[in-house]
Amino acid sequence: MAPDGQTTIVAPAKAPRVVNAVRHAALILRILGSSAEPVSMSDVARRAKLSKPATFHLLKTLELEKFVARDAAARYRLSWGVYELGTAVIRSIDLTRVARTYVDKLAADMREVVLIGIIDEHSVLYVDCVASTGATAMLANVGRRTALHATASGKLLLAHQPDSFIRATIGAGLARRTPATIFDGAALRAELTRIRTSGYATCWQEFDAKLSSIAAPLVDYTGHTIAALAIAGSSERITRAALPRMLEQLLPAAEAISSELGAPGGVRVVG
Repeated sequence: MAPDGQTTIVAPAKAPRVVNAVRHAALILRILGSSAEPVSMSDVARRAKLSKPATFHLLKTLELEKFVARDAAARYRLSWGVYELGTAVIRSIDLTRVARTYVDKLAADMREVVLIGIIDEHSVLYVDCVASTGATAMLANVGRRTALHATASGKLLLAHQPDSFIRATIGAGLARRTPATIFDGAALRAELTRIRTSGYATCWQEFDAKLSSIAAPLVDYTGHTIAALAIAGSSERITRAALPRMLEQLLPAAEAISSELGAPGGVRVVG
């Protein structure tokens, strides 16, 4: 009841708009995924209860995106794009499960925020984050993305990508987040070389003037760097002077996680 005695009518919250094209594409993927044999376009349309023209355009788009493939008989099946997405999910889940004990201990010992980040398209995607009591409040929580060139996790991951990927990242432009951000391509390449040599990456107020971080590689059974393990926090505590002490904790933790992931020989501890 409003103060003047009149009834206040509260408008109901608007439901999120559902994009039917996305729902239909998801339905088609489920139909193909549940079929033991490739399926014709007409059969997909019948099962999805869609018109043949709509089904054709959806299948064509999914084919272009490598989610479905068409055989010589014009029948459709799931393709490697779906497999790649699925393995990425599995990798992230297995990674965080294996790393949990080490991440928790590292956060408690360092009294900072500990992050696990993976490379997703041209950004860092954080798949795990643990903050010890009293750690600096940070924006880098699970599900958040940050720039590859302006964070310790990002630079660590970028250093272990193919040169074509590095060229594309530089070519897309290196946004200057703070005065300390590396925004020159040649300077970034020099930094990536240093990271590959030293085995760890640093970020000194390059993404946020109040934050700094250090990161080490997590390597799987293939010998490839699949993620970055990072300590992040206030730039007043994470400093160049404190770096040796922090590396004494970070690098062995990264090596232990990598060993559990099946890394051949683990991670070379340096610093």
